[in-house]
Amino acid sequence: MAVLASQLKKEDSFGLRPMDPVRDLGAVADLIEEAFADDLDQSGQNALRELRWLSRLKPLLWWMTYANPDHTDFLSGFVWEEDNKVVGNITINRHNAGSRRWLISNLAVSAKYRQRGIARSLMYAALELVEEYSGSVVSLQVRADNKPALRLYHSLNFREISGTTHLSAAHVPIVSESLPLPRAVILRDRNYNLSDSRAAYDLASVSTPLTVQKEWPIRQGQFRLNSNEQFTNAISWLWGGGSAAHWVVEDGHRFVATINIQPGTWRKAHQIDLTVHPDWRGVLERPLVARALSHLRTWRSQGLAVRQPAYHPEAAEAYKYFGLKETQTLIWMKRDM
Repeated sequence: MAVLASQLKKEDSFGLRPMDPVRDLGAVADLIEEAFADDLDQSGQNALRELRWLSRLKPLLWWMTYANPDHTDFLSGFVWEEDNKVVGNITINRHNAGSRRWLISNLAVSAKYRQRGIARSLMYAALELVEEYSGSVVSLQVRADNKPALRLYHSLNFREISGTTHLSAAHVPIVSESLPLPRAVILRDRNYNLSDSRAAYDLASVSTPLTVQKEWPIRQGQFRLNSNEQFTNAISWLWGGGSAAHWVVEDGHRFVATINIQPGTWRKAHQIDLTVHPDWRGVLERPLVARALSHLRTWRSQGLAVRQPAYHPEAAEAYKYFGLKETQTLIWMKRDM
């Protein structure tokens, strides 16, 4: 959707108006940095730099906005202006072209101007825009510890769908203790075949709440390992990285846990992805995390970043047990129109 720039009156200098990328993008970038300075990860910092870069290319931005407005769908939204400056912003756009599902990607108000109803006014404008375009759903993401924002969204009939806990460590922690797995299970490398792909899919299906699957359906294709990974591992090793590892835990007839370890290369952090069957939660997390950290010990000088679904708190606690710190928990919320 293009910004409704044609409705913008240049003499307006107070209150709510549609965002004009050519005029506002630099100020919006400043506002986002102020409001989310402590929340921006590396990808967020990169996105902010790209936003500033784009704001400096006035001719290109003008062409994108007015000559080919479909290109500026990701820049649509509203700003709140006071004292001749942008003090509030909301970005609202479709999930993809023609979709009836919409996403609020940021809502920011400068600290000096908070507690005055500006955020609520921006939300009203965004919801009215979605209604005008016959949208069916609006989604957004918010920090779990941002209580004022949560109260606002709940009051506007948003409901919580899921959450993601982000944990990290500057270096891979050293594991100094041995944590055996229960005798009823076995740990092995995952095979590159359809049988193991199906078993991993079945585990994910039973481990993910139905409310989450309704929003983000699980597809079996997501669990197929790439047969070219051995070549990729060799290239990674040449560049100073390590080999990826994919382990499964079985109780005799089914997968009860999977853990995927992706060593980082250069400045990229290591990643670990852990799934545990609900029947085995609280039992398998620490032994598996310990083994994953031991696998990464050769490259322990690099950082470690983990994204763990909030509906599996036992996994987050296992990471914290070995020294990772929780940086934030983000909650996905949704409102039906």
